[in-house]
Amino acid sequence: MSAAELLGQAQRILATRNTGGDSSRMAAFLARRALEDIIDERCAELVGHVPAASTRSKLLILRALDTPVVADRAAFAWNRLSNACHLHAFEMQPSTAEVESLCGTVSGLLTDG
Repeated sequence: MSAAELLGQAQRILATRNTGGDSSRMAAFLARRALEDIIDERCAELVGHVPAASTRSKLLILRALDTPVVADRAAFAWNRLSNACHLHAFEMQPSTAEVESLCGTVSGLLTDG
């Protein structure tokens, strides 16, 4: 699936809200995957493909070679979505509103690229 398709699926999950208590977390996984695809594509445009690099390393590439706005948005969204995906027993599920907002940030990066 493309980044746009993944993001669309995440937004559909959030809109239906009939997937049980894990809908926001499922949407966060899809949105993060879409964001990682966007980051991969942007890094490929800037320096070529870097398949062995971690997402954190790719975010550093964006920080060094892309606009500060794109780098900041990508890092913010990836960090927040990663937190939403990796819950611990003592943490609350990410709210639907929080994941919807992060999907909006990812969508903005999709159109900026």
